[in-house]
Parts: sequence; C-alpha cells; structure tokens
Amino acid sequence: MDPTLDSELRDDFLVEAGELVQRLSEQLVELETSPQDADLLNAVFRAFHTVKGGAGFLGVEPMVQMCHHAEDLLNEARNGALVLDSAQMDALLEALDLLNDMMAALGASAEIEHAPASLLVRLQPPRNKPRPAPKPVQAPAPAPPPAEGGTIDDAEFEALLDSLYGTGGAPGAPSESTASDAIDDAEFEALLDQLHGKNAPGATAPPASNTIDDSEFEALLDQLHGKGTAPGKPEPPAPAPAPKPAAPKASKPAAAPEASVRVDTSRLDSLVNHAGELVLVRNRLVSLASNGNDEPLSTAASELDRVADELQGAVLGMRMQPVGRLFQRFPRIVRDLARQLGKEIELVTEGEDTDLDRSLVESLADPLIHLLRNAVDHGLEMPDAREAAGKPRKGRVRLSASQRGERIVIVVADDGKGMNPDILRQKAVEKGVIDAAQAARLTETESLELIFRPGFSTASTVSDISGRGVGMDVVKTRVAELGGTLQVRSKKGQGSELELTVPLTLAILRVLMVRVGTRLFAMPLGNVDEVFELAPGQDRLLDGSLVASHRDRALPLGDLSRWADASADAGRHVVVLHVGHQRLGCLVHAVIGREDVMVKPLGPLFAGVPGVAGATVTGDGKLALVLDLAGLAGEGGPLLSSSRADS
Repeated sequence: MDPTLDSELRDDFLVEAGELVQRLSEQLVELETSPQDADLLNAVFRAFHTVKGGAGFLGVEPMVQMCHHAEDLLNEARNGALVLDSAQMDALLEALDLLNDMMAALGASAEIEHAPASLLVRLQPPRNKPRPAPKPVQAPAPAPPPAEGGTIDDAEFEALLDSLYGTGGAPGAPSESTASDAIDDAEFEALLDQLHGKNAPGATAPPASNTIDDSEFEALLDQLHGKGTAPGKPEPPAPAPAPKPAAPKASKPAAAPEASVRVDTSRLDSLVNHAGELVLVRNRLVSLASNGNDEPLSTAASELDRVADELQGAVLGMRMQPVGRLFQRFPRIVRDLARQLGKEIELVTEGEDTDLDRSLVESLADPLIHLLRNAVDHGLEMPDAREAAGKPRKGRVRLSASQRGERIVIVVADDGKGMNPDILRQKAVEKGVIDAAQAARLTETESLELIFRPGFSTASTVSDISGRGVGMDVVKTRVAELGGTLQVRSKKGQGSELELTVPLTLAILRVLMVRVGTRLFAMPLGNVDEVFELAPGQDRLLDGSLVASHRDRALPLGDLSRWADASADAGRHVVVLHVGHQRLGCLVHAVIGREDVMVKPLGPLFAGVPGVAGATVTGDGKLALVLDLAGLAGEGGPLLSSSRADS
C-alpha cells in the first residue's frame, strides 16, 4: 500500500479513535454505576470493537490484542453471563489509559509496547469461553437483503468488521491465512470483490493487487456506514430504460453532501487573523467617516461595519467547541479520587453544549482539575460523617457551564461541609499569610478569598492530593491570565461554590481605550467594572497607600502614569477593575471608549515586559498597548506599587 495512504489512514484513524476513546472515559465511569445498562454496555463494546478494527487494518497488533481482551469481558456482560464489578472496571479503565498511550505512540511513529500480561489476565472473564472462529473471508455467508435505503443493521455491521479485520475468533483460533487478527492483501482484495459484486464465491478471482483505487475505497467506507449494499451481496446492475420510473436504488455517496468538513486548525487561525485585520480596517474607516461630511462614505462605512460584524461572528463560531469535550475527562478524575479517599461521590454535569473558543478549552483544563480536586478532598465529608450530619452518604459535585453575555461562566459546587471564615483566618495567621491585625479587619467574603493566597492550605497533613499550599493560587493566576475572574461562595454545613468566568474568545478582544499622558492603552473590557471621576477630597492615604472612598468601601488606587512614565501628575478618572479576587482602581487622564481590537504580539525583543500583553491599532491609526492586568496588579506589580505614597 502507498506510504502516503498509510500516513493518511493512520491520521484519520487517530482522529476517529480519539473521539471514541474520549467518550469511553465518561461512559466507563457511568457504566460502573449502571453495570446492567444494556445500551451503555453496547456503546462501550462497540467503541472497543471499532478501535480494534481500525488498529487491525493498520496492523497495530498490541492495540488489537488489548481491545480484543476488553471486548471479551464486555461481551460476557452483554450476554448476561456476569455483572461488571469494581475490579473489572479498574481493569477496563487501565486498558483505556494504555490505549491512549498506544495512540500517542502511533501518532509519534514510536514503538508500541504490548499490554502487560497481568492486565490481560484481569480482563479475562471468569467463564472464559472461546469465541467461534471467523468464517473464511474468501467465501462469506450471504447477508440478508438490506433494508430499504441501503442500510445494514448492527449485527451485519459487526460481522463486516470481523470479516474485514479477522478479529472475530478467539486468540489462537485457526484461520485460512494467518493465526493473527490481521488479514493479508489477498484476503482484503477478495473481500473487496465480494463487496462490489465483481466475483461471486467460487469464481475465478482477477489478478491480485496490493492497492485499491479511490472509488473502491469510498465504496468500502459506504459499506461500513450502511450507504451501500449488504456485505457479500453483489451490487444489482443498473435498471434498463423503461417508460415507468424504476424502483428506487440505494443512495450513492455523491447524493448525500457531507455534513461537516475537517479543517486544519492552522487554517482556522489564519482566517481569524485576517478577520481581525478586517476589524482594524473597519474601525479606521468608521472613524474617518464620522469625522467627515461625505454621506456616501458614511453609508459605505456603515455597511462595512455590519458585514464585518457578521463575518467576525461567523469566523469565531468556527473556532467554537462545546465545553462538554472538556467535561468528558472529569468523571474519571473524580471517580479515581473518590476511590483513593474512600468517599462516595456523584459528579453531575450541566450545560455541556455551551460553546467556548477552542483555545480556552485546553487552557481551562488544569484550573478546573484543581477546583474539582479541592471540592472532593476538602469540600465533601466522609460517608459516615455525612450520614451523622443527616446527609446522604454519597456526596454531590456539580460542574455546570453557561453563557452570560460575552462571557462563559463555569461553576464547581459541592454539598459538603462548607468553609468556616474563622478557621480560614486562623490558618492564614498560623501559616504567615497575613498577620493577626489584618485578619481581624477581614470581612466574611475576604476571609473566603484567603484560599487564593500563595502558601495557604487548610490540610493538616501533606499528601499527593493536597496540603502543600499550591493549587488555588495557581488557579487564580491562570484564570486572570485568560482575562477571567474567580469568586467563591460558601455556607457552613451546606457546601461551597466557586464561579469561574472567562471571555467567550481571546481571538478578537473588546477593550476600553484610555489615555495616560500622550500614551494610549487598551484594557480588556471583561475586567472593567465601572468608570468614575474623583471628586475633591475623595482620595486619601491609608497605611501608606492611596485609596478612594467609593460605594462605602476603601478602593485601592494605582497610578498608571508612573509606570508608563507618561506624566508626573495623576489623572482624576478612575477605571474600576477586578483582577482575580482583587478589586482596585486605576488612575488615567482620559477614557476614550470601547473598541473591538485584535491583539498582536510585540515579538521576542519585548517578551517578558511586565504589564504588556501585546499591541493593537486604534480606529484613528495610532498604536495602543494592550495591558496585562494580571501582571500589573499581581503581588509586587507596578500598579499596586504605584499606589504607595512617596517616602
């Protein structure tokens, strides 16, 4: 077979099998709670069976062998011969992990190791009945006539896979060509002849060939997906012309357009970049039209504004993925943690169809894992303690997603013991996070936010799950880098809730343009709460820091003019920002307005400059720096440092 075709088939297999394996993780955890669910058993069995078939076609023997053993165990459960227990589910989940490793090795063209013999033994059903050997591929039994429309049922589909890959027999079962699960080129060609009706069983076969053309490959795919005739049944000849319409034939591949097309992500990124450039040009033209009296130009600019908005929405929609793809990995994590800690936990997911920019899907994986581990380890009590408190023995963790305007809200909630603000303040003082005087001034909400401080932990002992004082501060930092926020709510004895919000997309950013001296800066609008102008006497020094009395609270103020070296005098306009768990005001000289911009990196020479995330071009053609608010407002950041009074 052509090496190029081999590479293409391998890549296609990895994509298709990757989707199956990703769903398998969630399905296996669900199967553990409902081991006699026939539909779920069939879905899991079919996933292993399909992956095994593709691996057999590519000749990946270790993957075929392991999937075959998993199939045997699941098949016994499907037939009612056994009910899967926790030990068998552990073996299936371990096989799934190993399957992921094998697929990663296949994608890297590395050597694939066989599954450990101990795992294969654990996958053996208690009653190990050998499965019947597959029938010879050269003379398959005639299949029943296909249903109207050219589809085949589940039994025919599985029989076809077994015929294709020779995996229907038990290991070691005799076969005409080989004792392994693979089939050679001659058998594959014979099967193709049977599929296309070129050669009836027993007839003289045409000269063997090691390649198949495009039409044959497409027809084979049609057989797999039920678009052609049944396997083993010759395709009927085209009907002769007649005055009356002929009976409807099976649908042809060309008659049904594809519902989706796979596109390389680099092409999508390029398209988004061009759409962003168009947005900048749109902003420029709209600015020129608003400053002139040319009515045709204003009309054209308005039309361009509308079209650019629609194009921007369509392009960004192409990058969107349902957040459910991110959620699929978490049931397995929660299940393993629960078994490790000896707790009974139910994970409930909601809003899986909420769309999120694909760049954010992977970026949110680690923060959400930290939040879930925190809920399982610290939030939920042991089963006996829950029962003593009048709660169900099984704890409940809820993971939900929803869209709120142009932001995505993800909530991790538990029905555990909740947080005690007094204990949090005490632990913070013991670990040196804050002193006793600071702890006494904290409100209940501020006490709950102590969990985001570096080095803070309530665990009494250090384990591989918690107790080292890292985790929640990492979550806060990562979320702030994504332009998001993190809030915590808790009620003693009822549970805790952490709400994470991030922008819908990072490709095209909505910002608030401000001026500091003669310099222009863009602040991500998702971090902006409000804007107000300082009144005389509204600002004062408190503990050496500049603060403003705003909404009956002390608001820390930072002066951007010192950091930007723009002007000696501070502005009187205040932009109220929320960065992570902090809320502070930023002094600027003028607030210009909102714009949609595309952030451009500054290049390696400016990499690591604190407080700068990139640059953009404004509507009037000027350059503006996009601020990294997390870097500006972090511990020791220039924005907080500038709020200190000169000594």
